Amino acid sequence: MPIMLDRPTTSSQQGITLVEIMIVVAIIGVLAAIAYPGYQSYIIKSKRTDMMSEMQNIATQIQTNKLSQGSYSNDLVTGLGGNYPAQGTTLYQVTFTPDPLTSNWTIIATPEAGAQIATDGTLSLDYQGTKCRSTTCSTGDDWNE
Repeated sequence: MPIMLDRPTTSSQQGITLVEIMIVVAIIGVLAAIAYPGYQSYIIKSKRTDMMSEMQNIATQIQTNKLSQGSYSNDLVTGLGGNYPAQGTTLYQVTFTPDPLTSNWTIIATPEAGAQIATDGTLSLDYQGTKCRSTTCSTGDDWNE
């Protein structure tokens, strides 16, 4: 007859305790508090980049319209100004100076009051390719910093 050994019975705990859950929640809270401002900054920068790209497209359209019409006039910017983006929540109001349009034009994108990017500053792009954000202007890539 084979010999049977008695296995000791141990009670093992199943699940996790409330303290462990609270520690995990606290860690997640700290990580979220650190990451959220960086995320918000990233979102604002991406919306600014979208508007800058749109302003480049508008500038190209102005020059294309000028070539086809032969002179500068307000007809060149018909349908190009107004609220941006065209769909969804308006973030910028796009205007042109001078009025009436001349060969020394400037595209100005002003943030909408109350929008997420309201404190980000006004963007502008002129006929020479000078890009300004608030009071900082250049022709380089520092437009988006």
